[in-house]
Amino acid sequence: MADAGKESVYYLTQEEIRKMIICASSLRDRIIIKILARTGIRRGELRDLEIRDINFEKKQIYIRSGKGDKSRTAPIDPDTLQDIKFYIGERTSGKLITSNKQDSISLKQINEICAKCGKLAGVRHPNPGKKDINPHLFRHSFARMMLGKGMRMEEVKKILGHSSIKTTIDVYGEPGMETVQKSYEKIMEDLI
Repeated sequence: MADAGKESVYYLTQEEIRKMIICASSLRDRIIIKILARTGIRRGELRDLEIRDINFEKKQIYIRSGKGDKSRTAPIDPDTLQDIKFYIGERTSGKLITSNKQDSISLKQINEICAKCGKLAGVRHPNPGKKDINPHLFRHSFARMMLGKGMRMEEVKKILGHSSIKTTIDVYGEPGMETVQKSYEKIMEDLI
């Protein structure tokens, strides 16, 4: 069993994230899941994104108010950018993600959207002690996926906005159970 105090050992698979994207009940909700899952940004950073922070040509997003009030740039994929273009339409300023009731979406609404998409997709939080999918789980999933696909720790650090590589190593340096399971099965195939 994974250490209950170390949340980064819990993460979603690519298939679970894909199901959640498909089950999102609106374009806005789909964009929220895509941005969280494909950039690793925090929910507060997502809430604070403005239309001017999206660089469609360079395929990047600018995070103005990251943790510790630090700014950074992160890459974003063309599929998500296409959805963003459609979502913002003719708007050229203001918050990227809006709410029906106000200009900016709230952190609570982001939490509710993540939980709702998880339920609709039949995806449960991998931590048995947690009830619903939460936004930070996408950050852990993003980091694990990038490292699993061969991205260097330094690159993951830069995207996530960690101030020190030590933070990234402390949080993600230990392999996740899915990686361990695949390695184990591969070795067992050779042994049996």
